[in-house]
Amino acid sequence: MMKKIFPIILTALSITLVACGTGQKDKIDTVATVNGSPVALKEFQKEVSIAAKRDPALKLTEEALEHQLHTVIDRKLMVQEAVKKGLSQDEKFLDTIKEFWEQTLIRELVNSKSKEWSERLFVTDEEVQAHHKRIGTRLSLRLLDVESKEKAEEARAELASGSFERAEVVGPLLIEDVRLANPLYAAFDLSEGETAIIKGRDDFLAVRVVKKEQIPAPVLGTIYGEIKESLLEQKKEKALEDWLEELKGTAKIEINKETLKKVK
Repeated sequence: MMKKIFPIILTALSITLVACGTGQKDKIDTVATVNGSPVALKEFQKEVSIAAKRDPALKLTEEALEHQLHTVIDRKLMVQEAVKKGLSQDEKFLDTIKEFWEQTLIRELVNSKSKEWSERLFVTDEEVQAHHKRIGTRLSLRLLDVESKEKAEEARAELASGSFERAEVVGPLLIEDVRLANPLYAAFDLSEGETAIIKGRDDFLAVRVVKKEQIPAPVLGTIYGEIKESLLEQKKEKALEDWLEELKGTAKIEINKETLKKVK
């Protein structure tokens, strides 16, 4: 019932508060004007909606709506005065606006892409079971971090031979992080003594599983839903990373290394 009454109250209020206009449409669409700057009905409805969400006990009486309107008017007056003083051209202010604008745009973009991925990404029962198995696993690894796939093949062969003499060999490392974002996630599928090459973001990892042991984990039935939800979110994050890498691959990016050296 309140939803039906709400627009009627606002329309009546707009007719009461608006200064004489040139036509009926202006009176309906504009709730008020402040030094010639209009407060649109749609804009004011959004303000009231936000206020109602913040305070569920708020009663949308005529007095409450007028109070909310005067809050909007006060804000407009203060903005106008700030502009008069030239504060809108202040470098610090403009930087703040730019940062807020960029953050808002990025957030909206990520939300849009997340919604898009939600429509095509899913988690299977097999993936949930496999992930639960990884949760109950602890790995002891030795690894070599190299720049190219060719060097990674050499490093893998070296690790497979059991030679860990090279100073660059890291480990043994204990690994329990089973997030998809972990570059070593794929190592959980290896057997004890097995070696593999894992592609990182900008490098290659040659790994050897030194030891693979079982550790206590919650019963699958008690955390099934949690695992499924977590995997879906991780898939979205991975999709975002892959999408950004694809964007970088098609973008024209130039880095001035000489100028970069001046950064201290």
